[in-house]
Amino acid sequence: MKKCQSCQHENQDDALFCENCGEEFTQTEKPREESSQKHICTCGQTLEAQDKFCPACGKTTATEATMQPQKITNLQVTPAKQPMSKKRKIVLGIVIALFCIIVGGYLTAKNYYSFENQQKRLVEIVKNKDVNQMKKNTISADPNYTITKEELKKYFDYYNQTEHKEAFSLLLGELGSGNGNSGDLVLVKNGKKLLLFDEYQWELKPGYITVSTNQKDMKLFLNNQEKEITSDKQEQIVWGPLTPMDYKVKGELAGETTETTVDLVRFQHPELEQIGQVTLNFRKISFKLMSNIPDADIYIDNETFGQLVAGEFEVKNLVWHQGMTVQLKKTVEDKSVLETKKEILDEDSYEVDDYDPDSYSSTIELHFSGIQDKSDVELFLSRVYSEVTSDTSSYSKFDEEAKQKLATYFTDGKANVEYQDFETFIQSIRDSKAKSSVSGTPTVESIQMTGKNTYNVQYLIKYKTNYTDYKQDSVTQIFRYKKATMVYDEEKETFYIQSLGGKENFEVVDNGGIE
Repeated sequence: MKKCQSCQHENQDDALFCENCGEEFTQTEKPREESSQKHICTCGQTLEAQDKFCPACGKTTATEATMQPQKITNLQVTPAKQPMSKKRKIVLGIVIALFCIIVGGYLTAKNYYSFENQQKRLVEIVKNKDVNQMKKNTISADPNYTITKEELKKYFDYYNQTEHKEAFSLLLGELGSGNGNSGDLVLVKNGKKLLLFDEYQWELKPGYITVSTNQKDMKLFLNNQEKEITSDKQEQIVWGPLTPMDYKVKGELAGETTETTVDLVRFQHPELEQIGQVTLNFRKISFKLMSNIPDADIYIDNETFGQLVAGEFEVKNLVWHQGMTVQLKKTVEDKSVLETKKEILDEDSYEVDDYDPDSYSSTIELHFSGIQDKSDVELFLSRVYSEVTSDTSSYSKFDEEAKQKLATYFTDGKANVEYQDFETFIQSIRDSKAKSSVSGTPTVESIQMTGKNTYNVQYLIKYKTNYTDYKQDSVTQIFRYKKATMVYDEEKETFYIQSLGGKENFEVVDNGGIE
């Protein structure tokens, strides 16, 4: 008998497999003679009555028990198939499992790395503005541009601005479309995944700013950071590569600035063939200022610029800007401030290359309203002394009407001390039996505005005294009033004598030989 090592069942000596559990035996012996109670398995093996499994093929004998013994004569038996061992089964199972894993993994990877799914994942990174993931999944074809978290943050900060949030929604739609191309951010193949599938990443395309200038020594700024100073009058400078976003470009020359904003995002400007083109031009002007007073202060854009000299001033190589103004101001002795109207310097006049100080086109006249000049004062004094000359003549009357008329040339009329001195002077001439008349001729030497409509005037008065004796030669005397104060009435458009300065401001220039 053979004892099964697996289940300890006692088997026939010629059994190849355990009758109880089907375990294959490693040793085989010559089968004994058939008994009268043997059965035949379908495989041709002779079975004992108590066999549960065929010792040749391992098949159960339950159905064979009912079979009648058959006498086999002259029957050729087909050799039985050897059953697969447990080890083989395990190996086959492993092979099948590996095949399924490989096929399943391939199909899974093929789906995961399909263009559509990679595109969805990459668009989701953009949607979330995930700088860390963008850094891992973004490249640049520009060798001078490096993808960094800082630059990617700048790119997303652009779309965080209120005015660009709608554009960001449009951007996501464009990136999620078939081509995945926004102009700045493009979906491109970049190598293989698992050696089998195309790998896709974002390519971020940087931009460049080209600055054209027209002046030397201009300071150029990018986002308020000084970049460089121009060395030539006509110059073109290129900055980049720069992350797509908006930039402030500023030029500064002689305290004047010009500034513009450059948007390097191509997605925002698909209609432009070239973006990043900036022109920073400064215009220089020269002109000559003239005024009706000699010493006013000059203001450019409300800032002190200079002072008139003898009523003139030349402004040269001034950097012009839109809305630039020029104005004159005069602070007089009583602390009141006189102003001219502001002159706006237009963009088409006073070019430096066209400046000619003797040309009307290069001159700006700024006159103070209501300001009187030397000729205005001299005309007034001529009227006063004409009246005095008439009143001193013995051929005229110096009655109350004449006195009232003379008084109209003085502030406060007859109450004015200067009027009273004139009246005394006139009366002394008329009372003189030797003098027939005195004629006065004024000459204004200078005027100075001391307050609104108030002037200090220095003038000469030449008196010519005529005598009743025709044989006696007339005498000419010249006197100077160094500080005569006169007030101008804008409404009546006339002056009034307020004061002649007193004795300390009166001097004899030529006494005409009279001791």
